[in-house]
Amino acid sequence: MKQKTSPSIALYLAVPLAVPLACFVLLLSGCERLGNGVVREIEFPAHTPQLAVTLISRPTTDTLVARARTSAGILDTTGSKRLKNALFTLSHENGTSLTWGGQSDWVGGVGHVITSVNLEPGLWTLQCEEENFETATAVQLTPPQIDSLGEYPYAIATTLNNVEIDEYNEGEEFKYVVYRNWTMELDLPDRPGDRDFFVLKAQQTDEWDEEEEFWENNTQISPEIEDDTRMTYNRLAGGWMIEDISDANSLNALGFEVDQYLSGSNLDSLLARPAKLELAALSNELAEYYRTLELINNPSGGPLFTEPLLAFSNMSTGFGCFGLYTSCELELTAE
Repeated sequence: MKQKTSPSIALYLAVPLAVPLACFVLLLSGCERLGNGVVREIEFPAHTPQLAVTLISRPTTDTLVARARTSAGILDTTGSKRLKNALFTLSHENGTSLTWGGQSDWVGGVGHVITSVNLEPGLWTLQCEEENFETATAVQLTPPQIDSLGEYPYAIATTLNNVEIDEYNEGEEFKYVVYRNWTMELDLPDRPGDRDFFVLKAQQTDEWDEEEEFWENNTQISPEIEDDTRMTYNRLAGGWMIEDISDANSLNALGFEVDQYLSGSNLDSLLARPAKLELAALSNELAEYYRTLELINNPSGGPLFTEPLLAFSNMSTGFGCFGLYTSCELELTAE
């Protein structure tokens, strides 16, 4: 007599065999897709080297430095190369122009240098030429001159909170260490209909040396509010990048802490030395260049799961940046 198996028991016996079989089929199909789809379909496009030109300056400067290199693709093992024969031309909308470059203006480790430059306000065009390369061009409008007076003014209020003086001996020499702390409130211009970008950074004293201790000759700036969305630290710019994030007057009441550390043998000279800051107004293109380079150097500062980021460029070749800015000096004293 044959023994019948109920449908429920038959299903129970079939499941343990079906599950491994299904997993095996999925594994085979996944391996096939991996081999034919992912591995074989990734292709790095061939890269044709272009001129990568960088020129960042303020209108009045003792030295103007331009740099030209070749762009490089991801598979280029030799990387980017300096172009010492590149020629640069800066042309103003009124017809005046400056030309420099080639081996005669090349300074090793720096770039192509021209001195005693005064770029008047207005629209400037940069052109870079090099044999066997497409000419690179870019246009920049000089930002308004940031100053305490004029059409693009800032306002500042400071309070000296703390002064500490310590004494110590360095061999036979008697020295002082001075620490001072200020709070600073800054109002920056905010034009309706235009985006405004600024950088605030410390100017170190002439005596400061990178090999000295942190407290010997140094000035540091930090926001009073850590999560103030109007400002972020930018390492390439070397200071706090500030931008308007809403309507007019969004750049009022920017709060900062300023710490100054000084060391020397003449106490009166130390106490008379102000903390010096530089306030710069950036063109939109220069601000975007700094912002994208910071995200490349510090990916954790940007949104998660974003596509690989390329540095912003306003050059016609797609590599490099022509950026202009204006700046002024702020001094914080004990008075």
